[in-house]
Formats: sequence, structure tokens, C-alpha cells
Amino acid sequence: MRWNPHYHRFVLVGGIDETGSFHHIPIKDTASLTEVFRRRVIKLFVDRGLLDRRFALKILSWKHSGFSVDASVSIPASSKKARVNLSQYIIRHPVSLQKVLYVCSNGTVIYKTKYNEYFKKNIKLFSAADFIAELTMHIPPKHKHLIRYYGLYSSRTKGKSAKDGSLARFGYNAVPENKPDHTSDSEMETVSSKASKRSWARLIQKVYEVDPLVCPKCRSKMKIIAVITDPSEVNKILECLKRNNAPLFDKVEIKAS
Repeated sequence: MRWNPHYHRFVLVGGIDETGSFHHIPIKDTASLTEVFRRRVIKLFVDRGLLDRRFALKILSWKHSGFSVDASVSIPASSKKARVNLSQYIIRHPVSLQKVLYVCSNGTVIYKTKYNEYFKKNIKLFSAADFIAELTMHIPPKHKHLIRYYGLYSSRTKGKSAKDGSLARFGYNAVPENKPDHTSDSEMETVSSKASKRSWARLIQKVYEVDPLVCPKCRSKMKIIAVITDPSEVNKILECLKRNNAPLFDKVEIKAS
């Protein structure tokens, strides 16, 4: 919940010159990057009238600037899984519902995190109003883009590569593959494949932060043995649950379509 603005970036360790040749340029001196980043941010604030020049010079004289650059995480170019995992981490929501507990009796919100060595605690108490105020700080302004694409990922580079194939030799194919206009019934049936089931579970966990394949009682891993889509069979199961006064179904009108 603590407001801590920062950037995450995917940076290619090197570059491609005008002839299309790649040159490896390792990142070694993060101190210089930190200083450049600090000065450019402060200059941006001065140019936009958010800081006066006198106070900006005072900030530049601080021994501990509050700025830092960390380049300790590196992923191999061939690892798509690592890129996906890191991308999901970057775009994750700053607040997890699993860490939030609301006490109705006194209107208190309890937010639990990992133990913080700096603050010496892992639980923070909020009033409901204060919690909402803290939460809304993380909501970006309307039409504000939080993810930007540069270099190989930019639209301009993709369009150029799609025309001349200039990046094809680096394994970067910007030309979309031709897909059939119509999907056969046999292709539609592949939705129940193992890969699709894993994808379904992953998306549920990403959106709701709950793993649907973990038993909520014993925390053991569960396995999908069947997917029932027939309305008549679904009605039979729901009627059985209703007769046994199962939670969440005893007061619900059961109707499958």
C-alpha cells in the first residue's frame, strides 16, 4: 500500500546498428545511470513548474538522493517463460485482496504484508476512509498509459519489419501468420485440452488472486477430471446440492441455460 513510484523496464543489453548488426553492451555502472535518471526527473519537474530552481539545487546536493537503479535481474533471450513471468509481475495490481481483512464491528481495515525490515512490522491498520484514500493513490489519471513500448516493441519498428523483414534474422517476426477464416468443429473441441485447462486456471488466479486448482480446505493440488457443459447435467448437480442444503446454493434459484 505504501506509495512508492518507480519504473520497471525490459532493456536489451546491447543494440542494433544501421546495418542490422547486434552489439552486446553490458550494463555495469548503475551509479551513472542513477545520476542521469535523477537529474532528468528533477529537470522535468522544474520545466513543468512543479519545483523551483532553488529547491531543485538543494535536492541535487543531498547525499542520499532517494533514486536508485537496479539491474540485478537478467533473463535469457530464449526464455519466453521468464519474460512472461516478469511481465506479469510488472503489471500486477499493487494491492492484493488476500492481504486485506475488514473488521465490520469497528470499521477497521487490516492490511497484512511480508515483514518489512525498515518499518519493523508486517501489519497496518486503517480506518475505512483512510484505506480508500491510500488505495485511490494507485489509480492512474484517466487515459494515462502505464505501459509504453520502445525499440523492437514499438509500433514503428513492427511496421518497418513487417514491410522489409529487417529483423527476421534476429528471430523477430512482425508479420502476422495467416490464419484460416473458419474454424472447424474438431478445432473447437481442442478447448478442453490440457493446455487450455492450465491457461484457464492461470487466468483465474491472475484476475482473482485465487488458485482454482488448490483445495481451500487442505490446500492440496486438485486435478480437473471433467468439464460439464450439458445444461441438463448441470441442473442435476445443482438440484442435488440444493437438496443437501449446500452453502451458496440453498437460497439461489437454480436455472441453467
